[in-house]
Amino acid sequence: MQPIVVSHAPAGISGRGRLVMIELMMPFPGSDDRVYQWRKGDAVVALDGRAVEDILELYYYVPDSEQMVLTIRRATGQEVEVTLPPKALDQVTTCFAPMEFKTCACNCVFCFIDQNPVGMRPAIYVKDEDYRFSFLYGNYITLTSLGRKGLARIIEQKMSPLFVSVHATDVEVRTRMLGIKRRIDVLPILQTLVENGITVHTQVVLCPDWNDGAVLEQTFRDLVALTPGVASLAVVPVGLSVHRERLTSLDPVTPDIARRVIDQVTAFQDDTRCRTGHTFIHLSDEFYLLADRPFPPLDHYDELPQVDNGIGLTPHLAATWSEALAEAAAAGNPPRRPLTILTGQIAAQAFHRVLEPLLRVGGAPPLEIIGVPNEFYGVSVTVAGLLSGSDLRRALLALPPRPRRTVALSPRIFNSDQLTLDDLTLDAIAAGQPHEVVVPPEDGLVDFWVGMG
Repeated sequence: MQPIVVSHAPAGISGRGRLVMIELMMPFPGSDDRVYQWRKGDAVVALDGRAVEDILELYYYVPDSEQMVLTIRRATGQEVEVTLPPKALDQVTTCFAPMEFKTCACNCVFCFIDQNPVGMRPAIYVKDEDYRFSFLYGNYITLTSLGRKGLARIIEQKMSPLFVSVHATDVEVRTRMLGIKRRIDVLPILQTLVENGITVHTQVVLCPDWNDGAVLEQTFRDLVALTPGVASLAVVPVGLSVHRERLTSLDPVTPDIARRVIDQVTAFQDDTRCRTGHTFIHLSDEFYLLADRPFPPLDHYDELPQVDNGIGLTPHLAATWSEALAEAAAAGNPPRRPLTILTGQIAAQAFHRVLEPLLRVGGAPPLEIIGVPNEFYGVSVTVAGLLSGSDLRRALLALPPRPRRTVALSPRIFNSDQLTLDDLTLDAIAAGQPHEVVVPPEDGLVDFWVGMG
């Protein structure tokens, strides 16, 4: 990295009447500490004289010359200018504090965050409504807090794709579901986005007697009219925990309801595939597992734009694991050790119905599949990603000590800090019991299995 040149900035160059900045967490690498001594509270407030709001501003930076100038406001209020080559930008951004979420002002009747028990870490209770994180990480937002400034920034900086929680295009239904007083029609916002080149993936959390039936049909028809800009619509069943005290009464998606929704959505899918060659609307795997219906072919999932949302995950893993198993067998190096899978109860159904038979036919060693009841949130919550460490530990301790097993857990159980929802690490889950506990990568399960020897 080239040396950093530091000089004093003219007073107030970065103010522009608004408090926008990126906090610095450490000094820049290679800086002359005798000239620029970092202190907690120092922040970047301007780039080439233009005020910066957050780190995303730097991702879209186009230098005017061979040098760029960062204006640093020290904790004392003094400003200095740091001059460095644009190619050093990636290095200095490691010194910046992470962006903070812009929180959601909705009070959605189905919001799972409101269904958490008390006493969890503060981050669990944060409701995200930040278009920046939708763009960066695929977080779903309602667009209710976007405003003209946010909309203009999305379009100017081409933050595409975005992931939007629609739930219903009927304004009255959506207003009641989001628990807001102001009526906000999401369709004109979506139309503005797609007309300006922004791709949008949408979602419906299906709540029986709220947004199913005719409401779901209207939502589908309104959104499919905005294709290809609105590129997909995912439908997922409402999740209901046992911690719904003083919340709106909601009914679960039962097997009968799942079958009815599949029949309705299959007709939509047939229509769009006939007209456009794309399926557009997709149901989460839970619908097919609840209804005991076969999954659509993998090529009906339109390149899996929402697989992280549980849309087509089972068919995707079936194809990925089958191919990897065939390659391992052809190389004379198939997996050889039995494996125990601890997972959510709905994922256990996917293993029993689809994945385990496929692996067995491919010559894999025996798989022991154990669906773990979710006592933390209640047994009606069946997805692996909402299993607590305490539930997994309980299931581990219930296993017979002999023979010694290799037990695999889903990586969806852990956050980026490798903690479960109830703040347990993998070591804490596995402590004091005889079995080996591993967390294979989801797509790479077979390769991991082969590597176990």
